[in-house]
Amino acid sequence: MKLIILLAILESLFFTVLGFISLPVPYRDFLPSMYTGFAGFTNTFLICFVINILLVYPFYKFKKVKTSFASALIVLLVLSILAVTDFKVYAIYRFHLNKAMLDLFINGGGDVIAFSDTMWLSIIGYCLGLLLCSLTIIITAYKFHDRIITGRKTAIISTIIVLFILCNLVHAYSKARGIPSVYRNSEVITLYYPLTANKLLGGTNTYIPDETGNAISYPLHPLTYAADKNDSKKLNIYMIFVDSLRADMLNSDNMPYLTEIAENNLKFTHHLSGGNATRNGVFTLFYGLPGSYWNRILNSNVQSSLITGLQEQGYKINAFAGAQLYKPEFNKTVFSKVKDLRIESHGNNVSEKDLNAISDFKKFVTDNQGSPKFAFVFLDKLHSMELTPEEQKNKKFPTPWNSPDYLAIDKNFDRNIIFNLYKNVVFEMDKQIKDITDFLKEQGEWDNSVIIISSDHGNEFDDNGHGYYGHNSNFTDAQIHIPLVVHWPEKEPREYNYTTTSYDITATLMPDVLGVTNDTADYTIGKSLFDGSERDIIISSSYLEDAIIKKDHIIISSSINGLSIKTKNFSDSENSLSAEDKKDIERKLEIDRTYVHHD
Repeated sequence: MKLIILLAILESLFFTVLGFISLPVPYRDFLPSMYTGFAGFTNTFLICFVINILLVYPFYKFKKVKTSFASALIVLLVLSILAVTDFKVYAIYRFHLNKAMLDLFINGGGDVIAFSDTMWLSIIGYCLGLLLCSLTIIITAYKFHDRIITGRKTAIISTIIVLFILCNLVHAYSKARGIPSVYRNSEVITLYYPLTANKLLGGTNTYIPDETGNAISYPLHPLTYAADKNDSKKLNIYMIFVDSLRADMLNSDNMPYLTEIAENNLKFTHHLSGGNATRNGVFTLFYGLPGSYWNRILNSNVQSSLITGLQEQGYKINAFAGAQLYKPEFNKTVFSKVKDLRIESHGNNVSEKDLNAISDFKKFVTDNQGSPKFAFVFLDKLHSMELTPEEQKNKKFPTPWNSPDYLAIDKNFDRNIIFNLYKNVVFEMDKQIKDITDFLKEQGEWDNSVIIISSDHGNEFDDNGHGYYGHNSNFTDAQIHIPLVVHWPEKEPREYNYTTTSYDITATLMPDVLGVTNDTADYTIGKSLFDGSERDIIISSSYLEDAIIKKDHIIISSSINGLSIKTKNFSDSENSLSAEDKKDIERKLEIDRTYVHHD
């Protein structure tokens, strides 16, 4: 038992030090940092102690020292790799490894979460370093456990358990009393689920919706159509979406062609996505509902009302995505009733897959001349940020990178290295958009088609100085402000500067193109893109959080961390909920109940 105790102590110290080096602890003041250190150490000690009892102690107990040594080394190396991976994920995205992320990595076919060659080399280097550290810890524990742990086993374990309990009590009090300098630090600790006692201590509850139980009621009423829409010539609808494209890329330097299109068509300058990740960004676009409905929709296999409307109006429908459509499960949600749905692209890399998607889209258009068509073209190259050898020769923005190496990102990282890589790929995506729109003009489709060019979400590069990179981690403009350019025949060019959202796309296309006569509230929480009045409530979401976007702050509700208020640059706000905030929360709860069928 002395060996197991010393092993757990050394491992916990190792992980705690790694955490302080790697993780962006929100508050570096002495007392909050001391709390984080004790909470992290005691929590990790208990985890390591239990694992070693189960996987190492039995071998050592029965005198199989070499086997126990090998087992201890393997256990620590695996834990170290998982811990460092988790630290890196949290440092960039502000969430820990979770089931949803692992599912995307394992089953996403390399399209959702992909590693470049540079990243694989970095991973190998990290693993070798962790192997050396693990070997040093194991040798130290086996060699010195009899000298260090001498008759103090009970006292050591008791002290650690008492400290663990005290840290939980401190967290419960700080959470209930709104002391972010303590409870926000708890979020950085891996596998830490501290005690909360909000009701007991008079704290604030959350507005987390219940996503389980009760069938979906969507749309609220069957779709009905204006009689003249059945006989009139129908406009085609083409959606051209670039994954991870942020709004500020729409300029003559980064996207000269799309900028030219925007100047001669409809440009919406403050368009916000209903999600900061692909699943919710695409879901809110097609359903007009918040991401909190995802699980219910998926479990009920209910198709998007927009797609249903298109089918009922005789449209030919398909999707052309560079990435696959089954992770996230858009084939079981958005397009669940579309026959012969194209669910993946072919190619050796993301560039080839995007080209395959564009090629198949062109064939779809030419094969269905004379029929009204809907196509969703979803290009993935910007999400992966990889340049081809030819593109590497002609980089417009200086950077040594040709693909991202997220393991190289730390507190002192020069953001322009990866941001310029992103801009180079954006420049290439602009050429792809030109290729698609030029083709539509050649085919005579331009003048009888509504063409929507946008994105599912943005992408951050430490824009706010908090160390955020990528997406699915906060709700600042960098991650949810996306471009929206619309070509609509017979509509005069115009720039719209009021706020619009991804929910509004369905609210516009259903009545204005398909002739749906239902109240829009039957199938969306959005308004028409051309309705300049203030939005009732702006909701965005990630895999783990819901957010209400306000003019000067953001209200966050997390299933893990509860309710919090953020400034627009995602710092912790010192303000408490206002009466208006509470009304917005009630409105969000009402929305989460509206499309649920209660038996």
